[in-house]
Formats: sequence, C-alpha cells, structure tokens
Amino acid sequence: MNLCQRCNKREAKYVVGGRKLCEMCARDEIVKRVRKEIHNSKMFNYNDKVAILAPNNMDQIAELLIHIIGKACYTCNLKIDKVSVQFDYQDINEYIWSLIMEAKNLKEYSVKVLPFPSNFYLAYLLYSVTMKNYSYLNYVTSSKTLNDGTKIFIPLYSIPLSELSAFGIINEISFNDDVFNSIFSWVNTQLAENYELFHTFITSTSLFNYPKCKSCDAFIESGEYCARCKRTLASPSPPY
Repeated sequence: MNLCQRCNKREAKYVVGGRKLCEMCARDEIVKRVRKEIHNSKMFNYNDKVAILAPNNMDQIAELLIHIIGKACYTCNLKIDKVSVQFDYQDINEYIWSLIMEAKNLKEYSVKVLPFPSNFYLAYLLYSVTMKNYSYLNYVTSSKTLNDGTKIFIPLYSIPLSELSAFGIINEISFNDDVFNSIFSWVNTQLAENYELFHTFITSTSLFNYPKCKSCDAFIESGEYCARCKRTLASPSPPY
C-alpha cells in the first residue's frame, strides 16, 4: 500500500499538485488552494452573497463548489447560492458568453462563480488554436472584474477533474459544440495521466493579447465590442 505523501498514515488514492495523497489530504489541499485564490482575488467581503452559476452540464461541479468555497472561507459568513441557468447555444464561445451575461444580470450577488475546471480551459485552448478564435482565453485566471463592476471568480481554473474526484466520482460532462466536445473528451481520456499539463498550460495563454470587448471582456480584433455584445446592445431592450 502506498502511503499518503502528506500525512504518511492513510492510503494514497489521488494525485494533487504532483503528490500522491489520501482522500482527506487531497480534499484539504484543494480547499487550501481555493482559499489562497479567494485571498489573492480580494473580491470577497465577510457577508457577501455569492452565486455559483450552474448550467445543466456543470451542475455537479457547482454543487462541489458550494462545499469547497464554504470550507475555504470558513471565517466568513458568505451566503452561497447555486443559480441554475439554461440557454441554447451553437458553439462553445456562445456558451461562455451566455454564462457571462447571466453573471452580469445577477445584480443582487456580490461575486459570481464560474464552475470551469482546468480540463475545460485546456480543451478551450486547443479549440481556440484550431478554430483561430481566442475570444475567452483571457478567462484562464482565478478572478476577473468587468467594466461594469461585475466580479467573476473562477476557483477551479488550475484544478483538473482528476483532483476534484477526491470529493466523489465526477460524471461525464458534454457540450453541444461537437468540435469542442471531441477535444474535451480527448483531453480527459488521452491526457488524464499527464497531471502537470493541467497546471502548466496556463502560462501559454499569456501569449495571446488582443483588444478586449468593453462588455464581456472577450478578445476582439478591433472596435469596442465583440459581435455578440454589439448585437445585444443594438437590441431595443438589451438584457442587461
């Protein structure tokens, strides 16, 4: 039996941050990592209302985040709600944009949480290079404040599903975008054992630096707004 490399008492079942850990230590390491991101983001106040956005395919991850953020900010008095969202989308960029618009609409919450793990962003990097569309690569970060003051927190951006599995079996996640879905599935099956890749790929996103949409912060080639925000703002009754 391989012992946990942290407590040296219980059986090691998971790899977190390159170390073989038992379930208890693996969970604690993830909570500590999220606690550090909360501290560094400087977004949270003692009794903030926090919304964890939960589209249907990410509902399980959103449920985990209620527990993880609650444990990570145990000295706070946060009110954490899971906010279920449903929308139609044609591609993964529209999916991300729709979640950002939902975040902007939730005015009663101080901080809005996106449930994307590292697997999602690694797949999105490969997708973006393939499609030559880098719209939301600048969301590979722990936190972001939009021009209207919307605070978005992304605590799992460097935490892969294999590490999250210390909290229980993660159901398969799929998307309506066939190209992205294929890449996401390939990342989860073919790269699953390459633990460090899910942490180190993040530095590659710094190579992309374009003007940003004034509304959703997407990378754009020119102008002030991305095509989706421009179309929405031109509507007689924009949703935000």
